Amino acid sequence: MAPFPTPVAVAATDADALTDPQRALLARLQAYTPDAPDAPLPYSRRLAEAEHWPYAHALAVIDEYKRFAFLAQAAGHPVTPSHAVDAAWHLHLQYTREYWSVFCADVLRAPLHHVPGAGAPDEAAKYEQQYRQTLDSYRRLFGCEPPAAIWPRPLGELADAPAQRAEPRVGPSGERAAPSRAARARGWRRVAKFAWPAAAVSVAATCACASDFNVLDLPGPEFLAFYVPLCIAALLLIAGLQWIEYRYRAWGTRARESSPDLSAEEAAYLAGGGARMAQVATLSLVHGGAIELVRQANGWRVRIGDPQHAGAYGADWEWLRKQLGGETSCHAFRQHLAWREGHCEVALRRKGWLWAPGEMRAAWMAARAILLLVLGAGAVKLAIGLSRGRPVLLLMIFMAAFMAAYHFVVGRLPGIGRGGVTHGGQAALDAHRNERQGDRATPDGLLWTAALFGAGALAGTVWAEHLDALMAPPPVVAAKTGGSSGSSDSDAGDSSSSSCGASSACSSSSSCSSSSCGGCSSS
Repeated sequence: MAPFPTPVAVAATDADALTDPQRALLARLQAYTPDAPDAPLPYSRRLAEAEHWPYAHALAVIDEYKRFAFLAQAAGHPVTPSHAVDAAWHLHLQYTREYWSVFCADVLRAPLHHVPGAGAPDEAAKYEQQYRQTLDSYRRLFGCEPPAAIWPRPLGELADAPAQRAEPRVGPSGERAAPSRAARARGWRRVAKFAWPAAAVSVAATCACASDFNVLDLPGPEFLAFYVPLCIAALLLIAGLQWIEYRYRAWGTRARESSPDLSAEEAAYLAGGGARMAQVATLSLVHGGAIELVRQANGWRVRIGDPQHAGAYGADWEWLRKQLGGETSCHAFRQHLAWREGHCEVALRRKGWLWAPGEMRAAWMAARAILLLVLGAGAVKLAIGLSRGRPVLLLMIFMAAFMAAYHFVVGRLPGIGRGGVTHGGQAALDAHRNERQGDRATPDGLLWTAALFGAGALAGTVWAEHLDALMAPPPVVAAKTGGSSGSSDSDAGDSSSSSCGASSACSSSSSCSSSSCGGCSSS
């Protein structure tokens, strides 16, 4: 792993590549560290724990993150981070005051924003191209190859040495890297291009076959006796196809090796939604001493404690500090924590733990084709009945009922009509439950108990005193409006960009790669 370059080293590599301001920027980046010297759990350690990396690898990723920040200013075109660099960036964004007031203001001397992309169909290919340009600029400005363990090569790019093979994000696996998201997106677009013509041909073929078997010539009651079971079979087939894709694509749009293990907060969201996630966040802050739970006559209150232990919840601690007397009701604090739900959901989808609605493209397109087939057969029979002057009201009712049943069924299928936990995510939750069952001897075990089994499972433990505060009604309202932090810069940093998205974006002409972190665009 090449160390972070000094200005002298870079100048020796390519004397004409950098200007004096760029060399000065390199010097500032070399001297900069995101680790607070007095923090019990500094940024680098937190990054290693969050991503389940060896500490040495986390330090190497931080060096590459600083190189990426330099490229954002010096490359002269939109740049795109790798998946690992993006993870370091997202965690850094959670330290909002330090990120905006020190890193951007004093080190970069320019803003480096991270906002969601537009989700356009052609974004994946665009971001993959930007990622390739970023690697080229890396070679041009730093005079060396980007380390493949942190900067995976785009699909189709030949490696010159075994060390340049794209490696998975988490740990050595010995397996080849999965195809990039851009390549998968192009494959789905090719399939979708022919989906509707194929569906139309299928409708015509079905009607022709039905005509050959004289189904369409059956009297009304006999056709209905055929059509109703057909509708039921169609709904069962849709559910079966969804189940097959759910099992086959166990990690959503991600390969298994790119999905790191769950954190307690993520497990809480998967197991119990935003309300449980807020409970776990509160317990984490209470245990660290960053906040205190105080019982008063008008109910439980949350009061500020030691800010040094707020960690990733620094923005939430700052919000609490700004409240009158540095305290607020438990309900208001949980409502404030609910802003994290949207960011956590996007991050879980990116890591392969959650399905987004409509993300099961194969099952979704098959469901639409089946809908067309069934309604097409009914429409042909309807036309025949009208041409013969026969009553068709009952057939119209059954067709409308099938349409309603279709939307009811599809709307409840994870990955098609709604989001939901992936098969791999559910298996990981079950494995954690088996491993953590009865683990209540340590604070970490108690935190996981609350995440996996709910706050009620803390009854009879040393944390039982917090139950009344955690479970006091009313429940959390999902207010996804963004969280406040210690300053206006911090507000912007937290509310728009503190967590990963399935697609994400950066400015100072920078953006995330579809082949690495999901894709983003600059603002």
